Amino acid sequence: MRRYLLGLLMLIGAAGAAPAPALAQTLDAVRQRGELRCGVFGQLPGFSAPDVNGRMRGLDADFCRAVAAAVLGDAEQVGFVTAPSVEAGLAQLEAGTVDILSSNITVTAMRDAGRNLTPVGVLLFDGQAVMVRADANVASFAQLDGKRICVAAAGVDGSLGILRNAASRAGITIIPVETRQSGAALLDGYKNGSCDAVTADAAALATLRVTDLPDPAGAVLLPERLSREPLAPFVRGGDERWRQIVSWTLHALVAAEELEVASDSLDAALRSDNAEVRFLIGLDAGLGARLGLRDSWAAEAIRQVGNYGEIFERNLGEGSPIGLDRGLSDLWRRGGLMYAYPFR
Repeated sequence: MRRYLLGLLMLIGAAGAAPAPALAQTLDAVRQRGELRCGVFGQLPGFSAPDVNGRMRGLDADFCRAVAAAVLGDAEQVGFVTAPSVEAGLAQLEAGTVDILSSNITVTAMRDAGRNLTPVGVLLFDGQAVMVRADANVASFAQLDGKRICVAAAGVDGSLGILRNAASRAGITIIPVETRQSGAALLDGYKNGSCDAVTADAAALATLRVTDLPDPAGAVLLPERLSREPLAPFVRGGDERWRQIVSWTLHALVAAEELEVASDSLDAALRSDNAEVRFLIGLDAGLGARLGLRDSWAAEAIRQVGNYGEIFERNLGEGSPIGLDRGLSDLWRRGGLMYAYPFR
């Protein structure tokens, strides 16, 4: 009996110590392939969409470029794989078709629980908003009493339930005009007059206002946010080193902005005596080796792609065609929620 129990314990211990499936060697696979495979939506300017030359642009696309720069030393060694929906993108990641899913996806309990997937940190703090006509004399959500609001139906992205809860809190009655459509098609009812307003995530509405309305200035986003929508890239579970690399790349981009290290000031930063700056850009060795990367990994991401502020500004910010305010995605020192874990 003792021998049987000993053998059973050894078997259990071996099973517990067994390596994760081949997917756990993501870093090695990316290096051998010479390309990072990045899952994106590919149809939402500002996040991921091809420009006139076919180059994928946007916040999500640039985050993957930053990871490629950190891992491969070249931000252009990225292959973009599009998926038409959140579920399709998550399935691609689970199947190993892509190494990262960066597709403006909200982290929710149901998307996390029961899946072998892990969010790596918040890339954008968003929230459901409402867009109205500028000449409607509506300045707040509470003034939408009795109004028709175009909204994605239940089962698409949860927007309908969020809208109803917000109306209940505000003590108003709204008339949801449900549609199974998403993206630009969500605006159809708003454009043809069957809706007085339209609701979706604020960043998506800001993008659609510019790309799909004939007169973007004729529409405004109300200031309230009806929900919390932390948008995050995802990686597969079971590969802790890869999760650390992708997560710390995101933190490095934010830390670089906090420390005022930008793509055009990196050379000056190389002469810095600030301990956190030196550690971040690899002047003081340590973190790179622990991640399985060169000590210059973060410096390459910053040099080739920019810090978080640069990436946000050119893709979504007030200097871009989208014109989105940083809002909650601003740095914590400026009243936002964005801050990096310490580099020490």
